Amino acid sequence: MKQLLFIISLSLIACNNASSPEGRSKIRDQKMQEEIDYLKDQNRAILDSISVINEKLIRLK
Repeated sequence: MKQLLFIISLSLIACNNASSPEGRSKIRDQKMQEEIDYLKDQNRAILDSISVINEKLIRLK
């Protein structure tokens, strides 16, 4: 009886998102989406900087 409870306990502990292919793909997709969002923010900041530099160049002419 104790062995059965021990086995059940281990199986419940081992079951998480990283233990199944679907769970791992969801984790991977979530990390990729976070990286894409970060890159979008960086791109927006770069474009804003370019706009400011452009305005300053126009004023200098």
